Amino acid sequence: MKKENLLVFDIDGTLLDSENVHQTGFVNALHAIGVEFVNTNWENYTHLTDSFIAKENYESDVNRRFSQQMMQKFEAEFLKEIKDCKVKQIAGANAFLQKIISETTYAVCFATGSMLLPAKLKLDRAGITYDQSLLEASNNYFTREEIVNSAIAKAQTYFKTTSFKRIISLGDGIWDVKTAQNLGIEFIGIGAHNKEKLQLFGAKHHFTDFTVFDMSIL
Repeated sequence: MKKENLLVFDIDGTLLDSENVHQTGFVNALHAIGVEFVNTNWENYTHLTDSFIAKENYESDVNRRFSQQMMQKFEAEFLKEIKDCKVKQIAGANAFLQKIISETTYAVCFATGSMLLPAKLKLDRAGITYDQSLLEASNNYFTREEIVNSAIAKAQTYFKTTSFKRIISLGDGIWDVKTAQNLGIEFIGIGAHNKEKLQLFGAKHHFTDFTVFDMSIL
């Protein structure tokens, strides 16, 4: 089936019930590279991505530049911290993904603020079937807008199209709906936690999980 439209999936909190695992591993990994104090007031950061938050904390606490080499070391420590993690998918996530891929005109891609290797580990642990060439993480970008744009570009390459008629971002956080608005694309809220906040920021549709997702809005 020809893919004329695109769904862009956030990962943590959207496809995976992984936020506690992610945040604990993230903070411990920063400690492992020498950061003593980590500001965990996430919503106060200019950009809510692992690379940006790690850079901000490392440079302010250690007082050195967060180099590419240090970012790689941080990612390796992060992976070590969560290597034994158990992660569940948001109810119905993988079945929904496979239905979209096999039965609709929608393509899919994945845009996460997580570092790449931890994101792949979490997806695998939760039993999500995905193509790695459609996944963009924060290793090369500090902003969510850049990450989403890169994921869209990867989808255009993969599905051999110069543009999609309709692009919809699916996410669980305020930063997800803001990113969609900044890029001028549609947004659908997912998850049990931020429904009121997302609606306050303009989300017209919201579903607790994928088992209750209304396909008629696509």
